[in-house]
Amino acid sequence: MTRLTGEADPSLRRVQRDSALIAVAAAALALALQRGRPEGALGVIAGAGLMAFSYTAIKGGVTALVRRAAATSRAGSGQRVSNARVAWTLAKFIGRYLVVGVVAWAVLVLFKAHPLGLFAGITVPVLAIGIEAVRLATAPSRRVGGPPS
Repeated sequence: MTRLTGEADPSLRRVQRDSALIAVAAAALALALQRGRPEGALGVIAGAGLMAFSYTAIKGGVTALVRRAAATSRAGSGQRVSNARVAWTLAKFIGRYLVVGVVAWAVLVLFKAHPLGLFAGITVPVLAIGIEAVRLATAPSRRVGGPPS
């Protein structure tokens, strides 16, 4: 794991970095296209921030689930997960969507961000993942045993 991102996978680190760079560039472009009015740029930054929050929450949930499964398998198969633990996991899952919805509403209604800017910000990680896919597809093969014949 790295200290800065906490990610061990270089592809995930590149996607995170590219997402941040694309979000900043898209916000600057929105600001320029709207001749200095901040609504579009605010939407882009808010959308990218919502996606970053969602990614972090999903990653934390998956990491906790994997750790719990590993601990349960080490402890023995006779243990059961308590109803309270299942309810808490479900509450966190639903709570994440509530937070995203409330923040999206606040950004659009209270701060008057442009909806297209918000949509552009939400799609930033998709573009970053696409860039990483192209990067991986065009990278030289790292096969063991030499070049293919």
